[in-house]
Amino acid sequence: MRFGEYLIKKGKIEESELEDALRFQREEHITLGVLAIREKALNNEQLSKILDCQREKGGLFGEIATDLGFLSKKVVDKLLILQKKKHNLIGEILVLYGAIGKEEMEEELRQFHEAAGRKK
Repeated sequence: MRFGEYLIKKGKIEESELEDALRFQREEHITLGVLAIREKALNNEQLSKILDCQREKGGLFGEIATDLGFLSKKVVDKLLILQKKKHNLIGEILVLYGAIGKEEMEEELRQFHEAAGRKK
């Protein structure tokens, strides 16, 4: 079970609030290609070649960029860390939207992790 579903099950948030938060999370997701351009690790032509390759053959953006010699593994790893840091967590979004208070969300998250740990 995911944290948002857990909060609904406990009656802490409404399903519509979770849907809004998930929509926000999807819309705010930054792709590795956009990050690579922002960080000046790639130019637009290189990005286009990587995306063309990805469409034709499939595969992960970072692996393709490395295979084509456009990015080193070290740079891809750095971009992945940046991407993860820029990822908005669902609990934070729900607090931002006012669906749940910060302290209550943190307590629920603690309980959620405890419950998940007991199930393993």
